[in-house]
Amino acid sequence: MSFFILVIVLLTLPRALSAQEEVKLHSSGSTSVNSLIYRLAQDNGFYRDEGLNVLAITATSQAGMQGLIAGSFDFSAIFGVGTTAILRGAPLKSVMVFDTRPLFWLYGGKKIKTLQDLKGGKIIAVSSLGANTDQITRDVLLANRIDPRREVVIQGIGPGSVRLQALFGGSVDATILNPLESLIAKRQGFNELLFYGDYDLSIASGGVIAREKMLTEKREFVRRFLRATLRAFHWVRANEKPAVTKMAEFFKISSDDAFGIYRASLKSYTADGTIPRGLQQRIIDAQRESLKLEKDIPPEKVFDFAIVNSLNEELKKRGS
Repeated sequence: MSFFILVIVLLTLPRALSAQEEVKLHSSGSTSVNSLIYRLAQDNGFYRDEGLNVLAITATSQAGMQGLIAGSFDFSAIFGVGTTAILRGAPLKSVMVFDTRPLFWLYGGKKIKTLQDLKGGKIIAVSSLGANTDQITRDVLLANRIDPRREVVIQGIGPGSVRLQALFGGSVDATILNPLESLIAKRQGFNELLFYGDYDLSIASGGVIAREKMLTEKREFVRRFLRATLRAFHWVRANEKPAVTKMAEFFKISSDDAFGIYRASLKSYTADGTIPRGLQQRIIDAQRESLKLEKDIPPEKVFDFAIVNSLNEELKKRGS
């Protein structure tokens, strides 16, 4: 009997695996806290429960947006450039938001002791011009009475790993870094210039961007992806000890360092993957100003939380 059961399992296994629908997710390739949410959804089997196999594919912000619009990607995890593209007319929607406070630090070279040392044309690296990292860097510089257009040079050079190496090599004088990259820079003797989370910035850096066409033509597919992602998001918030363990493993850092990042992350996270209308409008207005767009743009043109709101109610009833 056991032999026949084994044969049946072996025969049906390939069919079960092939039944998983492939999801192509645009990713920056950086080891950020937000990227961990997708990883946990995969590792914890949440995507598998939805019959999905998510492939995180690294591409630059601009190439990823072009690929998303063209249908080469199903979703993008690069929130800032995604909302920028929407404001410029791209047929996309922001359908889930992970955070409302930027979990980034600005680190300077060993000769850059303070933020004011950047004056005089020093080079500051961000991911790409027009991205969230660019926008919030300009905002905090202005808050510290540094003109981002005249007193420094801001360059978009790619993901955090590239920016970190540029800082180490001396080709840039400062760069914006995520929690893990900041730990590495600190241990190498580079100088923390500021923590972006200390500033009142109308920004969201992590979430899910989808095509409008996908929302109408493949809504159930979107719903399955968002349900699994939302489960992972809530799991991280509700399970400190295992989440810290996963974070330590994912980032290859100590439990103490992971705990510090985890606690900082909780302060930046949204409560349920959405943001209120007032904050939606402030984010839009801040990006409009940065892009020099005069036309008023209502939140409905950029954000669509209908599916996530519905899923939150569903998960509450399920108790998961």
